[in-house]
Amino acid sequence: MRIYAKRSDLRPLHFGALLLILIIGCLIALLIPAASAVDGSTHNTNTAPALSKGNNAGSAGEVFDFPEDHILHKPEAIVDNIELFLEWLYWTGELRDANTGDLYGFQYTLFNQNLKPGLVGYVNHAAISDTRNSQHPRYRYAALPQQADITNGTDAKMGPYWRYEDNQTTLTYWVDLDTWNILTSGNVSSDGGHGQNLSLNLTIANENADYYIHRQNGLSDQGICLDVGSEPLAGKSYYYSHPSMTTKGSISLDGRNIDVQGSSWFDHQWGGFGKCYSAWDWFSLRLDDGSFVMLYNLKDPSLNDLPDQRGLSYIDRNGKIEWWYGEEAANLTANRWWESDLFGFRYPLDWTIDTPIGKLALQPYFDEQTMNVAPGEVKYWEGIIRVREGDLNGKQIGIGYMELAGYAPI
Repeated sequence: MRIYAKRSDLRPLHFGALLLILIIGCLIALLIPAASAVDGSTHNTNTAPALSKGNNAGSAGEVFDFPEDHILHKPEAIVDNIELFLEWLYWTGELRDANTGDLYGFQYTLFNQNLKPGLVGYVNHAAISDTRNSQHPRYRYAALPQQADITNGTDAKMGPYWRYEDNQTTLTYWVDLDTWNILTSGNVSSDGGHGQNLSLNLTIANENADYYIHRQNGLSDQGICLDVGSEPLAGKSYYYSHPSMTTKGSISLDGRNIDVQGSSWFDHQWGGFGKCYSAWDWFSLRLDDGSFVMLYNLKDPSLNDLPDQRGLSYIDRNGKIEWWYGEEAANLTANRWWESDLFGFRYPLDWTIDTPIGKLALQPYFDEQTMNVAPGEVKYWEGIIRVREGDLNGKQIGIGYMELAGYAPI
């Protein structure tokens, strides 16, 4: 199945996504709720036949240079002021225990960003959502430039590769195989201190579809931004996704190793949006009929919706691509708010959304899926969700991921 997500208004919540938060800091309090230019309410349809490697209608490869744009970029090649630079490689997915069928969600993100004025480094986020036990172990750590190695090479059996490596994580992209390997581990606990061990060893391959831009030129405005200057990419980002990468390998929870297989949604975003306000609701949905939905809803610093900066992308099972923007994209209703016991922040977890493709309801498999990694650190909600038909009592028709950013103070 293919997805074609929408780009120009798209908020990377992930758009998982999220470490913008670190860069903005207390300066955000000075922001006023004035949005950057958007497209307004429009509807765009591409009736190309089913997307595949043999038919690249809407393929990100028509806009970006692969494999160069699959890997981390040099900030100075993107923006003059590197304090504006932000990039992430972002995976969320659904995995099944190969023996029991138990469902796990996972998140892994590598951020390439300005850690402090003039110093670009790396931040890793990892989490597992254990739906059977309603547990969400996670960790976050930063690596300075001298603490990580980025290399290129060739393996005699697997061919050329690009690799990021620090003392906890090795992320490898196998160029000819169009395949990623994530190997990462860390000690975690519910309060961000040391506790159980979490690790991911996953192979993630492009076998079922392709990479798709979110707009014809792959470029998106990023909403309300602070002091971005006048350079061309200030307040903008490049963005593309793959919604269904074949995933297999193992995860480890507190010493218990679990063989898993499933599917991952991959997002890659980079540009000059490091001083744009990071508050949004974002949903990536895999429906049982083989279609995909991405919906994002941006917010101002007071958490008011910015209806003009809302977008929905829908790919049907035959590869027909449709986008809706602005108020035409969706009408979102938060049906239930939940307060985290760990830090006291409130998140809207149950939703009904009226969309051009029908009415859907969204609810988490369990509530405590916050990325509260430690006091004083970035806090957001990111977890695996059910997709229901019609309302919250409707039949489950899919699985997705939800990201809620900006609800904890930035």
